[in-house]
Amino acid sequence: MTLLQPGPRTSSPLRADDRSAASALSLAVALGIALGVVDLLLQTTLPYPWANLANSSAVWAVAAFALARVLAPTAAVGAAAGAVFLVVAVEAYYVAAIAVDLASPSSLVAASSLAWAFFGVVAGVGFGVAGVWSRAGDTWPAAAGLGLASAVLVAEAWLRLDTPGTAVLTGTAGVLVLASTVRRPVLLRRAALCAGALVVPCHLAFGVAGFGG
Repeated sequence: MTLLQPGPRTSSPLRADDRSAASALSLAVALGIALGVVDLLLQTTLPYPWANLANSSAVWAVAAFALARVLAPTAAVGAAAGAVFLVVAVEAYYVAAIAVDLASPSSLVAASSLAWAFFGVVAGVGFGVAGVWSRAGDTWPAAAGLGLASAVLVAEAWLRLDTPGTAVLTGTAGVLVLASTVRRPVLLRRAALCAGALVVPCHLAFGVAGFGG
């Protein structure tokens, strides 16, 4: 009698995707804690204008973009990871502030911290998706994702014109996003066009959120 021999085991694509998603979300939590703590440290130790750049809302949004670009296997995971990352970072920031007596425990549930957490969800979803899109070759979705990451920094620089040093640093960071991530001329042209088109919407979004008013 011949026994059937099992064939070689192959990993399930679904399981592989699940593992990638779980890894992305786990790292989003860990990196969110790191962002919140390091942001407070830099904000309280760096001189102007570097302290302002460390505590920039646009920089946090671009951090969510970068996390999803590197770690998220799909746009849905990118959205979830970006939101988790920024919400955890907000709470970690306040916990760190409480630990060094810069805030009271009530700040964790204060209206301002809850508002920041809400903005973290909105920005995390948008920039998480943009981060995943940015990997899509020379396509327009990739250009839109990269353009959004650049535009949000330029838009914040626009809001910071009353503090020229911060405006220059933030605007320069917006240019460097494209210069450091895009090597192909076709994608660079498309991303630059998208960035230019998205600066005003980003500026308006800051205004709706109450920044720069």
